[in-house]
Amino acid sequence: MIPKRLEEVTESDLIALIENQVREGRTIDYKRELPRGDDKSKKEFLADVSSFANTSGGDLIFGIEEVEALPTEIVGFQTSDLDMERQRLESIMASGLEPRIRYEIKDITCADNKRVLILRMDRSWSGPHRVVFQQSDRFWGRNSSGKYSLDVNELRAAFTLSSTVMERIQGFRTDRTIEISNNETPVPMKPGPKLVMHCIPIESFASQPQYDLIPYLRDFTHLSVIGSTGYRRRLNLDGLLLYDGEAVDIGYTYTQLYRNGVIEAVTGSDWVTEKNGQKLMESWRYERNLPNYLQTCFQVFHELGASAPIVVALTLTNVRGLAMWNPMSSMETSHLIDRDTLALPETAVLNFSSDPFKILKPLFDVVWNACGLERSNNFDNEGKWIDRRY
Repeated sequence: MIPKRLEEVTESDLIALIENQVREGRTIDYKRELPRGDDKSKKEFLADVSSFANTSGGDLIFGIEEVEALPTEIVGFQTSDLDMERQRLESIMASGLEPRIRYEIKDITCADNKRVLILRMDRSWSGPHRVVFQQSDRFWGRNSSGKYSLDVNELRAAFTLSSTVMERIQGFRTDRTIEISNNETPVPMKPGPKLVMHCIPIESFASQPQYDLIPYLRDFTHLSVIGSTGYRRRLNLDGLLLYDGEAVDIGYTYTQLYRNGVIEAVTGSDWVTEKNGQKLMESWRYERNLPNYLQTCFQVFHELGASAPIVVALTLTNVRGLAMWNPMSSMETSHLIDRDTLALPETAVLNFSSDPFKILKPLFDVVWNACGLERSNNFDNEGKWIDRRY
């Protein structure tokens, strides 16, 4: 698999594959031509695509000649309408695989106007994916020798993994919520309401990776804490801890980067104020900061080499009796929150280029729903941030 974001891949990367004799295998495959329109070619194409998704992900590259699994030449492919070809491949995948897979496509124009098309599949956590074209009904995987048909034991393991990963993620979130509510945090936090954001790569609970976090101990330019520019950092048993506070052992906000890639960001009650004896949530504070922070998390995942999809979850603790500060209407329209913890629904992010504001706005709306209000007033009708704090 070419070790770059697909949008960054150029002709020089294709030439490097040839010069370095990168052999076909688990994460890369070369094809001289695009799949033809006959049923046999379509089945072969679907087998290739699903084998990547069911294993480790990978790049299927059209327009490169190979001899005995080694790339030899950029030959390009002939087409009068590349957009139509892309739509044809997408249509084959949409109708020929269950469930559908996630993929990216990029075409590259090389020397002598030779066209190369790269189809990149991520490792899927919603599989295994089956080829159903023409009642084929087969599951495919990949190893260093190429694709092969999954056996019964491999299928059983794939189905078990897919069904248990979300249970593990939800169990982790539940345990951490209980611990944070009981002030069992990496640094002691000031009492009061807290807002917790978890960003959890699915692969963190599927393949249990262990990342080198030492670079982030020295690099102050990327990972940070929510709502603060000054903070401390140190290693701990779980990974890397960043925290801000008035003293070494008291935190207002912290971020825990776990060794398996999970990010837990917690911020205290700077978003709670009091008016006429009633405690109110100034939601604009966290609704402004969290999307920017989520973008930072995407960058960290990219640097670590962690792959999408990720699960994003928001939780508010110790919020019973709070109301929403809503300058757009009278205070009486905001009801009091009737429980200690608001565990908002998890949302899956399929691509790190996704807009963080669009990801988080539905979760922000749910907090306003908990106060009897229709939606956040910090966004316009098109979902754009407008910051109505006054």
